[in-house]
Amino acid sequence: MTLYTYPKLTDAKQDTELIRLWISQKSVTTQKTYITISRQFLTFTGKELSEVKLEDILLWLESFQLRGKSQNTINNKLAAIKSLFSFGVKTGYLANNPASMIKTIKAKDALNERILLDTEVKELINAASTERDRAILILLYILGLRISELVGLNWSDFQPTEESVTVTIFGKGHKTRTLLITHQLWSELKQLPRSDQTEAVFLSRFGNRLDRHAIHRLIKKAVEKAGINPHTSAHWLRHAHACHSLNNGAGIDLLMKSLGHSSLAVTSRYLHVQPSDCTSKFIDLD
Repeated sequence: MTLYTYPKLTDAKQDTELIRLWISQKSVTTQKTYITISRQFLTFTGKELSEVKLEDILLWLESFQLRGKSQNTINNKLAAIKSLFSFGVKTGYLANNPASMIKTIKAKDALNERILLDTEVKELINAASTERDRAILILLYILGLRISELVGLNWSDFQPTEESVTVTIFGKGHKTRTLLITHQLWSELKQLPRSDQTEAVFLSRFGNRLDRHAIHRLIKKAVEKAGINPHTSAHWLRHAHACHSLNNGAGIDLLMKSLGHSSLAVTSRYLHVQPSDCTSKFIDLD
């Protein structure tokens, strides 16, 4: 009697071969993250995937708790390992999935702690060192882009129309969506330098496509100059876009499409970040 629940669908003989298959159809950003996490895990356990037991995974997760890592960080790492073991079993490479026995602990939703005020966003944009940096901060905010979506922008993604300019965004999960910017912003973007080496909109000083690390550095520099929350990141501008657009009358369905969310439940989190009403108004202690 065979131990495998699933038929063997791969000729992979080593964990590295399985991991290569596992990440092959994921986005570049996810691939880098999953490779890092899987290497961390295999180094910690010192075992082949087929030898890993439940306690190995629990000890690995506990090591992050001892180092003071957030529950969200731990959950993300667990999700990756769960995905890896699930893939291993379904392809017939692994006989069992010990990660399936571990429940994800729900983390505190601290989204409200990562929302910038309108004035803070303006201060951040005004603190940009260059016109390129200013354009980056503006696009991250007004379109609610993920950092990977911003660095992936090409000039061919912009198409002027009579009323506005459409921007084609290639987002998470290889999904495409179309957003809008004004002709005024488009005119400002067209003033940025171009390169014969790449179609990228945002370039490094060497004429190459700007990478996510450079974006993080320029935002940190602008944050320090603006004197706002030092934890502010590119994703905080995406959060600000969501909350500010809702506060100004945008519909939740439109926001979901604009942000590229696959579920309305994800977008609905923003409805509860800055509540306008509460039953506490009806309580009187006097």
